[in-house]
Amino acid sequence: MSDLDMCLQIPDGVSITTEEDPTGSNSMAKLAQLLEQNGMKEVDTCRLTARIPVIKFNCPKPLEDDAEGENALMECDLSMHNPLAVLNTGLLRSYAEINPVSRVLASVIKRWAKARDINNPARHTLSSYGYILMLLHFLTFHQRSGNGLVAPLNDKSVAATQVMPLLPNLQWMDAAWPTMNPGTPYKEYDSMPKNQIKHPLEERANVNMYFYRPNAAMLSNLQRLFPGQDLSLGILLASFFRYYAFEFDYKRHVVSLHSTMSQGIVEREVKAELDGWRNYSAALTIEDPFETFYDVAHVLRGGYYHRIRREFALAYSKIADIAAGKTTSVLGDKTVNLANLSGMELIDWICEPLATEKEEDSIAQSAT
Repeated sequence: MSDLDMCLQIPDGVSITTEEDPTGSNSMAKLAQLLEQNGMKEVDTCRLTARIPVIKFNCPKPLEDDAEGENALMECDLSMHNPLAVLNTGLLRSYAEINPVSRVLASVIKRWAKARDINNPARHTLSSYGYILMLLHFLTFHQRSGNGLVAPLNDKSVAATQVMPLLPNLQWMDAAWPTMNPGTPYKEYDSMPKNQIKHPLEERANVNMYFYRPNAAMLSNLQRLFPGQDLSLGILLASFFRYYAFEFDYKRHVVSLHSTMSQGIVEREVKAELDGWRNYSAALTIEDPFETFYDVAHVLRGGYYHRIRREFALAYSKIADIAAGKTTSVLGDKTVNLANLSGMELIDWICEPLATEKEEDSIAQSAT
């Protein structure tokens, strides 16, 4: 099943909001009924009460006559009159076009999160958008450290003149740097350029829309400067899982694309002072790249942060077992044969679906 995120734009002079319905959820509810009447499957309106209402549904694929089951459906998210969604999509698309490695990693991570049942904001786990921001923070704040490995940009063992992130930070990279003489050290702005608009929902807030938007020639140049052919997908995936399982300091830091080479990782103490975020709690926080006052991880409740972090550790341990040359791995009551495991089989193992309650009951009964 594939994903499609859509935003329905409203013509100028037309409004879907009222004083009683400031988010337009009533109009979205009517749209949901129309979608259901016109053949959309599993139309889900549980997120209409969110800050930005979203309708989730599955769209049949009429052109694929041989598709069956989940393969015959496309999973869709639809919001209405949300220009920031279009802005976010443009930023994510620009990152994906620079380096195919980011697209492959994003695909695996989304599959993993969904299979492990930690990808549902309605059930207090992270959205796919949250995981993609975590991946982009990792790629824009890590560099090659030799021997095919990676390290954070602030790693003192790498000379400052040699620092080059795995992906450029499109909101902070100096726009003139890609056209400078070959060998010129990677450069970021001291302060981010501004292209501000009024926030569509928050009356007192402005949004800085700036990010580097490469044309075809600029994109080709970035693809040359940030190649991915020398990077091992296995090492990158293991490093990503390890970073968020063991290395990232959740009490002090925020997952943010505004973590830069010169300023380091965004501090939770700063977000608490500027935007009233929680401070000194062991929980995941993710700063939206444009709505910087908004915590994408605010949906996490109770022990879900700890569960997500355990899943990062479990995924890392599976890759580490292979790298260490182990021939078998024991997880709970299950023994897995690791001998001659292919790359796709490893991904299948990492993305092994979490057993449902019924399956767990069946397993328990068969064991007695």
